[in-house]
Amino acid sequence: MSVNTKETANAPQANAENIKTVQDGGATSAPLSLNMRSKLLLTITAAGILTGLATYLMKEGIKWVGILIYHDMHINRGNWLFLVMPILGLMIAMILQKYILKEDLSHGTSMIKRDLRNGKYELAPNLMYTSLVGSSFTLGFGGSAGAEGPSAYTGAAIASNIGRWFKLPQNWMRIAVAVGAGAGIAGIFKSPIGGALFTLEVIGIELTTFPVILLIIGCLISGCTALALGGFNVDLNFVPELPFNPGNIMWMVLLGFFCGVYSIYYNTTKTGFGNLILKISNPWIKALIAGATLSIAIYLFPALFGEGYGIVGEIINGHSSELLRYSPFYQPDSTIELILMGTFMVLLLKGMMVSATIQGGGVAGDFAPTLFAGCLAGYLFGLAANNWFGAELSAANFALLGMAAVMAGTIKAPLMAIFITSEMSNSYEFIFGFLIVAVVSYGVMFAYENMIRPKG
Repeated sequence: MSVNTKETANAPQANAENIKTVQDGGATSAPLSLNMRSKLLLTITAAGILTGLATYLMKEGIKWVGILIYHDMHINRGNWLFLVMPILGLMIAMILQKYILKEDLSHGTSMIKRDLRNGKYELAPNLMYTSLVGSSFTLGFGGSAGAEGPSAYTGAAIASNIGRWFKLPQNWMRIAVAVGAGAGIAGIFKSPIGGALFTLEVIGIELTTFPVILLIIGCLISGCTALALGGFNVDLNFVPELPFNPGNIMWMVLLGFFCGVYSIYYNTTKTGFGNLILKISNPWIKALIAGATLSIAIYLFPALFGEGYGIVGEIINGHSSELLRYSPFYQPDSTIELILMGTFMVLLLKGMMVSATIQGGGVAGDFAPTLFAGCLAGYLFGLAANNWFGAELSAANFALLGMAAVMAGTIKAPLMAIFITSEMSNSYEFIFGFLIVAVVSYGVMFAYENMIRPKG
């Protein structure tokens, strides 16, 4: 029997190409049938609509839980609630995960990566709503984190279950889960491009042409659905006090460097404090200690409460007095020195409070906190430059730029950071500034991790 040596020699290469074809969703194999294309488009369209609805309900749930608990709060009155409710919120979320659902929902993005890596594309139906409930209690009671991890996992679960209903093959179920995760980010931030870049930059999935088209469709539908349900209002209604000034490029470069250094501090303290909490084996004691730490920090600096979008919206529009509202340090006419000190203290604590929220048993994400921290870092930089070096910068504009810079440095996803910041604040005229600060901040983090940080 003759053997074709040429074919034998090329067998490994052909096998590798076949594996890549399957991993890319079959996009490089034979053309898809009309029936399969129809199923895929219906799956992604339905997933986009339902994910947009789910993220809207998630935001509403967080808001109304917070209103229900803290509706009678006034300046320097009723602050004792900050010492109780964050602990209670973590306890409820921990009980929900450990004893009712028996499912860990605390690290949505990491779980999506794990499922994709392990070939687990059929997610349980209850995951379509459990993260929504868990994050409403965690963040509504005051947890200092974001809703994007739960929203991404919710979107992935929705797409997975719809794909299973349409009987999609495994290679396309993988694409559906990845697209659903991006749709979750697009919906929670009302940022279609940011959601698509989340799938490509953070999830790290490689897609060919047709899957990318599906990703864009899913994120666009989810983002538009959430935007429509929210009355076509962006989360951060930014009205610049001064237009973007290209002449401040050198200050933007310095801001990017400052935010890159802060990103290193943020990630280090978040990881270190999280590791300390994880050493506590008893879930009740863990939730109690993490909750108590969080509650004390929020009592002293209420800006750490929840996602912090209210504070961010005030600061980027020039209302810095909101930073210390409800705090024991609040003064109606706060001095620059007091505002600088308050901003500095919140920046020092933010990373640790995110870990207290997530590792202590909460259901939350860690993207929104980077936007919050970036806003304060940019504002601190602008105020300090004006007061100590005689610069004439718009501190509010630099607070907006800082959002993209810290997200790019901490998450290591500069493109996603640029578009999420610009889309959620409707500030596309600042895109050049976002690009500068995000690239510099990301470069600082890259240099630290690859050339400076001790190995092992």
